[in-house]
Amino acid sequence: MSDKIHLYEIRQGVFRCQKQINSIRFVKDFYGTEKQCETQARAWWEDIKSRYRDNWDGTKTWDFFKTKWEEWARLETKSKVPMAERTITEYKWAFKQAERLISPLRYLADITLQKLRLARGVLEDEARAKDADNYGPNKFVGCMRASLMWAMERGYMKDIILDNFRALPVAEVKVKTQSIREIELLLKYGSTKERVVVLLGFDCGCRPEEIANMLINNLDLENGFADITPHEEDSKHGITRWHPKVWKRRQIRLTPRLIAEIKKLGSEGPYLISNQYGEPYTQLGFPQFYGKFVKKVNACIREKEKDPIKITASCKTLRKNYSTSRQGQGATIEETGKSMGHADSKVTRKNYTDTLTPEMRAQERERLKKMDQFIVPLEY
Repeated sequence: MSDKIHLYEIRQGVFRCQKQINSIRFVKDFYGTEKQCETQARAWWEDIKSRYRDNWDGTKTWDFFKTKWEEWARLETKSKVPMAERTITEYKWAFKQAERLISPLRYLADITLQKLRLARGVLEDEARAKDADNYGPNKFVGCMRASLMWAMERGYMKDIILDNFRALPVAEVKVKTQSIREIELLLKYGSTKERVVVLLGFDCGCRPEEIANMLINNLDLENGFADITPHEEDSKHGITRWHPKVWKRRQIRLTPRLIAEIKKLGSEGPYLISNQYGEPYTQLGFPQFYGKFVKKVNACIREKEKDPIKITASCKTLRKNYSTSRQGQGATIEETGKSMGHADSKVTRKNYTDTLTPEMRAQERERLKKMDQFIVPLEY
């Protein structure tokens, strides 16, 4: 185990350091000049060695790991490095799946790459049987990878046998969207508040947590704009930081039909959408509210529609509909991604666009027709 520090410049002002203990690889990026980063990297490496040496005793249980991980996660606020793309609730869900699918699971040493692959395969088969997308299996892989790497860095896992753990593959993303008729039925049988929620997702591309935390003061109904802004955590009013992405500020465009519904709603605030007690929805409360709404709409469809269908999508699906419908009407992937707050259009294309809808297929055919002018003439 060498103590020599090697830095690799990955872009201007950012240097990466990689170190290894017993086949466990630790990677961290540092910001500043090379000399400043070397000092930071040396302190980081000494801290890892100290924790690795002092914490591991060969008997760390799965329950011990979960307890320590949650203690750390709840102490963190804005800088949740391994949790950059997931919430604590999502990690807990992944841990439950591991307990269900990996046996035995008493010690951390019981986890192997083979068992993780088998668990991921079971989740993928279950999702396929339900005709659901593979967000769940991929979420499981991401959560397990990040949390176990965290355990390795803390020294809770020493003689690790998870070879090539970072290369644990994820399934190809299948984006599930709703048809235009489904959206119309949600609006037809929904209350004013429920229609506002649907239109914030379908017309504006808002995330569920952004809808639940929308402040009336951030609405400019006269000009048709709204601001997505962060809120401080306030347990008294039920406000929680659902996700690090709530710290991303951006503007959204309010459509005329959404403005009309907001005026009709007449919310007294401070939140546009609130529960029966006038309080904002929590991370658990909002999905329950939306689930009851969809259940009510399905009951109305069965009773009143001649050709009934069943709506199964969640509130987040509306954001995927926003991306797909915008591009189906001719918007570029870059324009759509920026309006959704994505730093990279690859995220928009991979996770939020269904290219198999009739609109998207028709648009692709039109693009292909334009290529006819470049056909090479042949004589035969």
